[in-house]
Amino acid sequence: MLFEVASGPATVRDGDVVLGRFEGVFVELDLPDTTRRLSVEAAGQTITLDLPEDDGPMLGPPLRCGPWAAIYKADWPRGHRRVFYDGRLPGRTAIDWVRLDDQGRIATGDPDLAKSALGYGAEVLAVADAVVAAARNAVPEAERVSQNGKHPQDLAAGNYVSLDLGKGRFAICEHLIPGSVAVQPGDRVRKGQVIGQLGFSGDSTGPHLHFHVADAAAPLLGEGVGYGFGHFTLLGRYEDLGRLGSAPWTPLTGLAPQRHNELPGSNVVVRFPD
Repeated sequence: MLFEVASGPATVRDGDVVLGRFEGVFVELDLPDTTRRLSVEAAGQTITLDLPEDDGPMLGPPLRCGPWAAIYKADWPRGHRRVFYDGRLPGRTAIDWVRLDDQGRIATGDPDLAKSALGYGAEVLAVADAVVAAARNAVPEAERVSQNGKHPQDLAAGNYVSLDLGKGRFAICEHLIPGSVAVQPGDRVRKGQVIGQLGFSGDSTGPHLHFHVADAAAPLLGEGVGYGFGHFTLLGRYEDLGRLGSAPWTPLTGLAPQRHNELPGSNVVVRFPD
């Protein structure tokens, strides 16, 4: 059993207004498939949690090929896993996908130019046979990373596509290039179908694909839920994410590179099927 534990402040927001902050403990666990109840002892109290009946949908890749860095970490105060919106954590299981090359570089030429990013314009794929629940296609995008300002909450996701996976679960792809969204609400899509292109719209520190699964179609109105990917190749990990863009990742040892039906680990580097 693997534990990743972080403690520190979390933020509760209503729109762009901070309602308050509180101290919390965030725990990520790799549990046996048969575990359905978990007891946690803290401050002299025991809390019992009933876990979901399954690990969530096992999805197709949201992108092709790679390498792609799966960027997230439980102990980042401003990471998706710690910022509440109206009492919900939409990014509880979110990953920011960043394209890199074999040397760990994420851009060619001027790195401040959004189109210099290696992932810019990559085709974003439907992760399952699904119905388009919501989409947006007209949020403008800054030409340069340094020019991208703060957006109101309802535009923070930029251009996006939300897919209804059934059973009250929605796969959400954010920060797409304006004009690239190829679907509209009500469309039926097939797994692997192109639904848009990776871009830089909305609140983004650089071109990437934000992906998460939640229990509501709108990007910030749901609670993040579990999911995994049916297949990917594990290449390595960045123990120090500050090296991303300037140095290769560290290869992982002791793990089979072919991974099935799981969520990629924090800051790992993967390759999806072509």
